[in-house]
Order: sequence, then C-alpha cells, then structure tokens
Amino acid sequence: MPDHDVIVVGGGHNGLTAGAYLAKAGLDVVVLEANDEVGGGVVTQEVTLPGFRHDLHAIAHVFVQLNPLIRNDELGLISRYGLEYVFPDPAIAVAFPDGEHIEFYRDVDRTAETIAAISPADAQNYLRFHKFAESMLDMLVDAMFSPPLPMGEFFALLGRTDAGREMTRLLMMSYLDVIDEWFEHPKIKAALARWVSELICAPEEGGTGAFLLAMLPTMHRYGVGLPVGGSGALSTALASAFADLGGTIRTGAPVDRFLFEGERVTGVRLGTGEEITAARAVVADLNIRQIPEMVDHRFGPEWDAKASRGKRTAFSCLVGHLALSEAPVYAAGNEVTRAGIQEFALPLPELRQAFDALKYGTTAVGMPSAVVASVWDPTRAPEGQHTLYLLGYAPMELEGQSWDERKEEIFDEIFATFCKLTTNMDSSKVLARSIKSPLDAARFNASWPSGDASHLGQQIHQYLGNRPMPNMGYRLPADGFFLVGPSTHPGGGANCGARAGVQAILTDLGIDPGPVLRPS
Repeated sequence: MPDHDVIVVGGGHNGLTAGAYLAKAGLDVVVLEANDEVGGGVVTQEVTLPGFRHDLHAIAHVFVQLNPLIRNDELGLISRYGLEYVFPDPAIAVAFPDGEHIEFYRDVDRTAETIAAISPADAQNYLRFHKFAESMLDMLVDAMFSPPLPMGEFFALLGRTDAGREMTRLLMMSYLDVIDEWFEHPKIKAALARWVSELICAPEEGGTGAFLLAMLPTMHRYGVGLPVGGSGALSTALASAFADLGGTIRTGAPVDRFLFEGERVTGVRLGTGEEITAARAVVADLNIRQIPEMVDHRFGPEWDAKASRGKRTAFSCLVGHLALSEAPVYAAGNEVTRAGIQEFALPLPELRQAFDALKYGTTAVGMPSAVVASVWDPTRAPEGQHTLYLLGYAPMELEGQSWDERKEEIFDEIFATFCKLTTNMDSSKVLARSIKSPLDAARFNASWPSGDASHLGQQIHQYLGNRPMPNMGYRLPADGFFLVGPSTHPGGGANCGARAGVQAILTDLGIDPGPVLRPS
C-alpha cells in the first residue's frame, strides 16, 4: 500500500503552496525538504545577532499581491494564520549620485510630480504609460496564476485586437526598448531601467518588455509588500495551513532518486536509502536541470538536452545582511529616506556599461539596492536598531577568481558606495554583518546552480507556455509526474506561482480545481 497519495519534493514556498492546495483537495500529501527549514528562498533568520531578523533572499513581495491566493485569501493565510503585510509609501526611491531622485508612490499622480522635477515632459509620458499598462494588467494577472496557453494559441488570441497586437510587439522587445519608446530624459530612462532590473534581467535583454508593463501598474494598484516578521512569515503561514489541512512535512529529507513502475512514477528514494511511495502523483519543486540525473536519464537524450538548454538569468547578487545601530539617512533627502526600497542608479551610459560588465565577471558596485525593513516592521530588530539588506548585482562567477576569497572585499566596495549616499553611515554603525555570494546561494539551495534562484531567465522564449520548454504544462514525461516552482510558469520570486501548476495537477487527477481555489 502506498505511503501517501502525493509526494512533493522540495519545501520551498512553491512546494508548500502546491502541497496546501492538494491537501485542501482531500489528498494525503507529504512535503520532503532537504534542508532543516522549509521555505527555500523565502526565509528569515538571525544571521548576524540575536533579535535581528534578516530575509536571506526574497525580501519584497510584489507579484504575490496579484495572486488570488493572497487577494482572495484562498488558503486563509491572512484570516487564519496571521500573515500580514506592510506597504511602504513611497514604495521605491531611485536616486542618482548627484542627488536627483524619483519616488514611486501608490498614487500615480504624486509619482508623476516627482518625475516632473527632472522632466515635465516625462511626467506626462509616465501618466500616459500608466494608463496604457493599467489597461492590460488584468489580462497579465489572469495569465500569471493560471496554466499558460500553448504559445501559438496565446499569440493567436492576442492577435485578435489592437491592444493584443501591441502587447505581442512589446513582449518581443527589451524593457529598455519599451522605455526608449515612451520616455525622453536619460535619467528617467535610467531610473525606470534600474527599477525593472530588480527582476534580475538586464535592460537590453530581448523578450523582457512585458516586465515594465507588469511592474508599474502592479506597484500603483497593490503596492510593494513587506511581510510582518520577515519574508519567512509567508512560508510559515503556508506550512501552518498545510499542516492543518492534514499535510505532513519532513525536513532533513533530501531526495536522491525518483522511482518508477513502467511509465508511471511511484515514489522517491531519499539519500539515506529510504523509499517513500505515492499512489497518485509526485510533484517536484526543483530545477528542471536536476531531473535527468534523478530519473537515471530515462526520458532520453533529446529530453535531457531540452531540460538543460535553458538560458539562465543574466546575473546574480552579492548581498550583505547588516545589523545597524541606527537607520540610514540618505543625502538625497527625506523622500528617499522614507521609501521602502532605495535603489541607486547611474547615468544611462554608465548604467548600460555596468550591466554589460556583469557578463564578463565584474560586480556592479556603483548601483546598490537597500532595504531597511525594520523601519516599517519593528519586529525585525531590537528597539532603536535596524536591519539592512544591501545588495549589489554580481556575476554568477568571478572571472578567474573565487567568491569565497573575494566576497568580503567586494562587498566593502558596495558598502563604501552606500555610505557615500548617506549622511550618517560608516563601519562604526555596523554591529555585525553576514555576506552571501552567488556561490553561497548555490550551496544554500541545490536547485540554484551558480546562485540562480530563478532557475531560468525570464525572456519570452522561455516564459509563459515556453517555460521551461514549449507546451510542457507542468507535466514531466511519466504518468503522475509534475514540476512546479521557478522552472515553470510564472517563474521566480516570492509569488506562490505554484497555484498555476496545481490547477493542471488537479485536472489530471480528475479533481475539479474550482472548489479548491475558492476561499474556505
């Protein structure tokens, strides 16, 4: 007799999302997590000093605010399990070395006023672009958290209307191309490009144009959420919901192999040799590149080649988690200091050069991002003290050098840039710090080779119905075998995107997803 109805391999927030919905459907589900803590990249830990709660990877929750899981509270995370968000306003400030800056408020007109201080013409262009992008947001939302159409059908559907045809054109462009079409002033262009780059894609990458369309109206309609207690509060709430629905979580349980009988997946083997069986399905919240070896290459060399051919993200991050004696005060002024996220941009030519240099192993030390979440959520640090998440874009691998040898030195350069942008920061304000390189990220999570938490870049050729390969639809090539998580639509980030995959899984299991997706 099988041990469970469903096995979920990987206890990241997507594995927990899938497990909770499947348990809500009445299935006996076990989640197996290799690490000692569930949550994957959506975790919060005291990595500096006691009482300082740092988000190790994901910190700002943006697109999850679009997800019906949150909007409709489908799993009761808010009403039953205490998940709470604060929404800084302004959400984001982008500042330049000369002190000029733009703030992105929930109110689009107020945002345009800050743009007008640099470019009155682009303030009007911003209002025009927002109106255009806002008109498409519902279509993007519907596509994001449901199984994607095959790409041919998707483009055929878009081709029926003028708006859809324009969307098709923009999807093929880079987001810098889109910015160039709509805006005039180099600093406005640089600020918008710097903001969208937080999705870990370079401004000139083709097939990324949809991100500006999605990010801008999402921020104005829903804001940028910081979970009270830390990013890991989302994972904790998911785990609690899953447990109350009858699910089982096993940590410290790394899966070594998937097991099969004929054309059907039947279970898994742990690194200890223990075998666990499933009657109905096995769901992998893993990187698709891990699958060929874990199935002993049973799907053949052509499938293996497709699984490994994906283009990874353009760069990674070097992140410092700092315990501070006081909060930063920014030289650009109170508006920048009050923002939830501070991003620092270079003038457009230098910005483009910095992104180009990432391709050749050079870290971008001159345009850091900073989040002092404890300003908005005092639970994250002792009274009067603060946490700092300080990020610099970094190559996956340093050219001819070791991250273990260089990360502290390179982070010192990022920190020096950061201090110059403030009026009060220097090393004496740092009580403790923990620096994490792309190599550290790869060690933290076996699904992140080279520290690529998104598994794949998010260009259109490997997005929507093309992710991770055309028309795969979450189904691996064995009966009852499924893939969810960043390798699949809608991609990486703290978005609980496995909600889309669950609909495909339930349908294949002969269970109507409708009642499962309704709040209860």
